[in-house]
Amino acid sequence: MLKNAISKVAAVTVAAPALALTLAASATAAPTANTVHWENARFPGKCLNWENDAWGNARLAPLGSCSTSGPVDESQWREVSVDGKYWTFRPSRYAQGGWTNMCLTSYNTLVYLETCQDGNWWQQWEEIWTSSGWKLKHRGADWVAGFYLDTDGSRMYTEPGNNGLNQVWH
Repeated sequence: MLKNAISKVAAVTVAAPALALTLAASATAAPTANTVHWENARFPGKCLNWENDAWGNARLAPLGSCSTSGPVDESQWREVSVDGKYWTFRPSRYAQGGWTNMCLTSYNTLVYLETCQDGNWWQQWEEIWTSSGWKLKHRGADWVAGFYLDTDGSRMYTEPGNNGLNQVWH
């Protein structure tokens, strides 16, 4: 009986500091979030936009005028750090008590919005500075890993990196 009591005390003595350390680490690891907009270098005055569908859900819109003020700021995105290198981008809309839970996603070169999922590489982007501006490199996987956000002025897609301004954002 004394052996069981000593074992329990030893377990609590070891577990309590480990639990406190875990809670302290998770409390300080809150994700970094900023509000940004992405204007394309090839098409000045045209931004990566989102819009509401008929049911009020956010969806990706065609490249359009930059709107960063007003009741619906469809050019504004909330970027949330995943790990200090990769980011997720959500339409910057605070509704129904929380941020929109839709993320900019790319799968097999298609770009769209879908419900955010923790750890989903298809929703993660790296911001890379170049002498011309920022390039948004898609994390992805398989043959499309490392493709960049690109546009032809009306459609959004991902493609391998090139020196064109269609892949550069300000």
